Amino acid sequence: MGVTSIDRQPAEGGFETWKVSYDGDVSRVAQADEPGAAPEVDEALEHEGVVPLFVPKVRNAWGNELELSVFPCPQVQIASSDPYPLGPVKAPHVSEAEVDQNVQQLVAGHGALAPALGVSTPRMGDTVVIDIQGKAPSGKVADLTKTNFRYLVGSAALPGKVTTLLLGMRIRETKRCNLSQGWRIHGELGDDGRSRACELRVAVRDILRVKAPKLTDEWVAQNMPNAKNVRGLKDIVRKTLRAEAESAQHDELLERAANQLTGRVTSMPPADAVAEMANSSFEGLLEQVHGGGYTITEYLNSQHTDEEKLRKMLRAQAGSELTRLMALDALARENRLEPGEQDYAQAARTVGKAGIEHPREALEASFGRVYARQLALRARANEWLLERQGLGRK
Repeated sequence: MGVTSIDRQPAEGGFETWKVSYDGDVSRVAQADEPGAAPEVDEALEHEGVVPLFVPKVRNAWGNELELSVFPCPQVQIASSDPYPLGPVKAPHVSEAEVDQNVQQLVAGHGALAPALGVSTPRMGDTVVIDIQGKAPSGKVADLTKTNFRYLVGSAALPGKVTTLLLGMRIRETKRCNLSQGWRIHGELGDDGRSRACELRVAVRDILRVKAPKLTDEWVAQNMPNAKNVRGLKDIVRKTLRAEAESAQHDELLERAANQLTGRVTSMPPADAVAEMANSSFEGLLEQVHGGGYTITEYLNSQHTDEEKLRKMLRAQAGSELTRLMALDALARENRLEPGEQDYAQAARTVGKAGIEHPREALEASFGRVYARQLALRARANEWLLERQGLGRK
């Protein structure tokens, strides 16, 4: 499959409409799980040498033609590639109290749930036994109608608004709340994808908490043979916490280095790109708010703000973020950097895919080859700033 021609026309707000012709049928692209990440879209981007600010959208696919909506990422120059000193860096510290707390949590994971005697109100992390009933104007909501349902308070098994409701309830108490359209369970739209606005009735039957087993050398040898004994378990936990602390410190250094680089950008980011990034952030926030069962008005009231102030804040954040991205892009261009597998892994962490086994393949499947490479290239540029000060990955 190859690109034969591309007609690029300006569209609203900095977008471009691309009509791309290929030497074969591409109509199947419209049915892909992630159409914007399809190889045919990457071929068009590579043909034009364009890196998109957002994953392109496939507007139409018919025969041997695709119609794409593309926002080319703006480019800037930086005054210098020389890193500024970040100052002294303290070695991360892990206290014995942190080790003991994490060991307790680890052991508790092997415990059994039991009624929390003497407890009348749930807290985050408790398991509650509840009856719930969801009713929409057009009828019962099956996903939200359960009896003797065990729910871990704060988990994604129910919309977030349910947690807020439960934290103010007592055993044998019943309360009602309204969920907005678009609520989510386990991160997905429920109600056969409709997630209708509905009234939810919740009754608390019981509160359960984990009864942890007694921590002994014998228990560790039986349940965690790799640790052998309590001391060995603490050593493993300590090593894990230290690695996490080092990773968190490295992320902080990356952020500091990128912020310093941002100050060397020689021009302001384009207003249309900032506006579109801010709008994208607002849409993402709106999805999260509705996913929890809240209306945007309820969210704004909880934050003691209004939509105008919120959008103004998002525009400011978008301007800073776009400047950072453009600065890293410029640094990568000037120094002809190329991303490696570790850079793809770091890029995966920045988009919420930390710890996946094959980060490069996962990013390309979600965002496309060109967009994924640019994410990794920015990670490479950011890491390069630290490497020049002897602060790179260990």
